[in-house]
Amino acid sequence: MSCDNNSENTILSISEKLNLIKNSLTDDYVSIETLLELLFNESIHIMIIVLVAPFLLTVSIPGSSIPFGILIILLEISVLFNMNLHLPKRVLNYTLSKESINALFAVLNKAMLCLEKISKPRGHLTENKLFNTVNSLIIIFLAALLFLPLPIPFTDFAPAVSILILSVSCLENDSYLLVLGYVASILTTFYFISVGYVGVEIIKNVISRLLCC
Repeated sequence: MSCDNNSENTILSISEKLNLIKNSLTDDYVSIETLLELLFNESIHIMIIVLVAPFLLTVSIPGSSIPFGILIILLEISVLFNMNLHLPKRVLNYTLSKESINALFAVLNKAMLCLEKISKPRGHLTENKLFNTVNSLIIIFLAALLFLPLPIPFTDFAPAVSILILSVSCLENDSYLLVLGYVASILTTFYFISVGYVGVEIIKNVISRLLCC
């Protein structure tokens, strides 16, 4: 994930751009293709911030994890290898209702208000190519976690928050926020490991009880 080094990209400008994008979506149903046409004129990080929005909601939009997760991964791969982005028709044709769009941007505005209080240009980590490569790899990993069909609380929310923090840190050139994103990513990873461990133990106990019977 290549970080933006434009000092004009502030949290306020992100909020303004999000509002402009939302106001331009006037149809009752909006396809991913239409949404991307608007977002391609903005930073890749604006695109990723919008794409993680469904996973910040209390109840995720049904079926959104696959197309949105694929988009995030493909965007980061295209940046890593400097390739053109080619998306499957199934992903491009996925549509969101106006109610869903309003919910997405409402939760994004709340998230931006929280990050606005702590974020500002600090340090030089976001200008380092190695850190940019690491960021892309971490986001690809986190987006892959969104694919896991786990009916467990926070298995969508935790990686989405980590991705959001990493993306905003690059838009703000904020090294402190970048480190916070790394910490959030590590905690997310440990959470999934613990969920996996508990799941395996439950399966073992069930199997042992069945065998005993």
